[in-house]
Amino acid sequence: MELDVATPESRRGRSHDHATTAGGNERAAVTRGRAEPGGVRGDIQGLRAVAVVIVLVFHFWPTGLTGGYVGVDVFFVISGFLISSHLLRSPPTTFGALGAFWGRRIRRLLPAASLVLAATLLAGLAWLPSTQLPTLAHEVGASAVSLENWALARSATDYFAADNAPSPVQHYWSLSVEEQFYILWPLLIALLTIAGRRHRPGAWRAAGLFTVTATSFAASVVITRSDPAAAYLVTQTRVWELGLGSILALMVFHGWRLRSTTARVALGWAGLGAIAWAALTFDETTSFPGSAALLPTLGAVLVIAAATDGVRWSPGALLNWRPSQVMGDLSYSVYLWHWPIVVIAPFALGRGLNDRDKVVAVVAVILLALLTKRFVEDPVRRARSLTLSLPRSFAIAAASAVLLTGASFGVAAQAETARVAEEQALQRAVAAEDCIGSAALRNPLCESVAGKRLFSSPAVARADRSVVYADGCWSNRPYTAHNVCTYGKPDGDVRVALLGNSHAGHWQPAIAAVAETRGWRLDTYLVSQCYTVRVPVDFGSADLTKNCTAWNEWAIGTVSSGAYDLVVMSNRTFQQLVGVSPAEKAGVAERAYEDTLATISETGTRVLVIRDVPSAVQSAPDCVAVHLDDVEACANPAQKALERDPLFEAAEVDTSGLVSTLDLSDRFCREETCHVVIGGLIAYFDHGHLTATFARTLVPDVGPALDKAVASHRR
Repeated sequence: MELDVATPESRRGRSHDHATTAGGNERAAVTRGRAEPGGVRGDIQGLRAVAVVIVLVFHFWPTGLTGGYVGVDVFFVISGFLISSHLLRSPPTTFGALGAFWGRRIRRLLPAASLVLAATLLAGLAWLPSTQLPTLAHEVGASAVSLENWALARSATDYFAADNAPSPVQHYWSLSVEEQFYILWPLLIALLTIAGRRHRPGAWRAAGLFTVTATSFAASVVITRSDPAAAYLVTQTRVWELGLGSILALMVFHGWRLRSTTARVALGWAGLGAIAWAALTFDETTSFPGSAALLPTLGAVLVIAAATDGVRWSPGALLNWRPSQVMGDLSYSVYLWHWPIVVIAPFALGRGLNDRDKVVAVVAVILLALLTKRFVEDPVRRARSLTLSLPRSFAIAAASAVLLTGASFGVAAQAETARVAEEQALQRAVAAEDCIGSAALRNPLCESVAGKRLFSSPAVARADRSVVYADGCWSNRPYTAHNVCTYGKPDGDVRVALLGNSHAGHWQPAIAAVAETRGWRLDTYLVSQCYTVRVPVDFGSADLTKNCTAWNEWAIGTVSSGAYDLVVMSNRTFQQLVGVSPAEKAGVAERAYEDTLATISETGTRVLVIRDVPSAVQSAPDCVAVHLDDVEACANPAQKALERDPLFEAAEVDTSGLVSTLDLSDRFCREETCHVVIGGLIAYFDHGHLTATFARTLVPDVGPALDKAVASHRR
């Protein structure tokens, strides 16, 4: 009987979820903690059930189990232990043995994973808004070739991509980590076995596994501190968790086991307690994985090391309980099916899921898992035509990758073709219509706020961003870049600086249009999320906080050098401040902004502060795509949409005479309602950043404010 498991898991977040479940369908073969072909480790099978139930509860009821994402870490340890137990007993030191190992992984994991990817792509085409199809197609393709974790890590460092709706297949990130592990780990053990053939093979294996595990743990701690979003996903920060299971497997392989019944009982319960404590107390603010992941992973190590099958008063009774064993058997398919249902079901139903819906959804997940195991996993794994022909197993893997990536490419290409045609139609409408965009609220002759028709499609709006994104004008995490882009007339006699975070950047199309017309020079000083204060902004990472502060010092100092006639500022003051309670944040930020404005104006430089725009609360293109027949369903009460703006408040009380303000809220809101479709244009490309097209319709409002500020500087 083969020893293995495939399990991923993940955490929901900033957009993001994550979770994957145990992969092995066979029960773990071991006796009394030592891997033996004849025994069955019911406790490990039960531990899989614990992990997948944690994940299910977390994803369906995230506030009920805030640390449920640690289920993936438990699965990683299980996988490391079982796979390494197998590899240590039968080191794959020949190409044939390596091929046989990988062939078993293909037959066990690929059929169910490919089925769910294909079904999810079809369900997405049927129910998801058009704005989400390109992302879904891209991630199905990445998942098909086991690179989803890297695809998500790349987007996790992009503030705007991180704000996107969660993908129905993003849970494949952890499966990708495991599959990469399955490729590399047998090679590592084979090399260590060959190197130690003549002298102390056990020492070679121990040194190699300890070195890789320790190096990965160090990388996890360091990267979690500097870039927590990417650290959650990338392979090098996760291998150590599988490595812990591997080290335990190595110890067992060389004869170690707990002999004291009392110790086994105590450690078994302690391990389950550690997992439970992490699941109950960790949340999205926990710096994870890093050192925090030691709690659930060492908890899993203790449970496996305790080997409590048949031990009275131990967790063995709970873990060997029949429902636990059944859920452990189904854990891989449960994991695969649950997250697509979490994401797609609300779109299929046309509403959010209530508790009753969620219970029905969980039952549906279990039924799908049962069917998948019965008719896909087990038959393919046992098919003689595949077990007796290794080339056929690899042919199935190649065919699956080609078909899924090909289908994904087709969906993405079709969506892009449609978007280009819609963008061309939008440009024609902008040139021909009088009441388009903000004109609908500026011109009293215009009949309605939303307009008579929708000129910008949701797909076009989602991609309709200022050129500062394509031009690389941002300082993104880790905030060490000092990028400055220039627009308008490079040698213009009036020099304007645009300073702030992304909510300054979305004004660039309007300001650049004015600068181009007037013959001015516009320089951009833009940063993502970090806002322009000299007090530390909290990113959950000391390095990011320090770098944000340093970037602000550089930017404020540069625009205060006397080289500019006008500094235009805008920010969304969203991130918390270090050591400041949420209730006090706005007041502290306002005082910090007063200091920033004073620093700039003391040099005689004028400042124009543009009030932050109303928030769309949710992704405007996604909402409109769902409510094409009634776009006003996406409007929001002004009380909710108009967030407090400490920068604008600081500018309003400035007494230097050099700071002016511009509030364009009435170009978004009327009669206590703030709209996301205005004059036939979707105003935002996400939850609150202006589309470039809509921003340019604000030139008649922005231009006079800029002219007035520049003129007063020259008097």
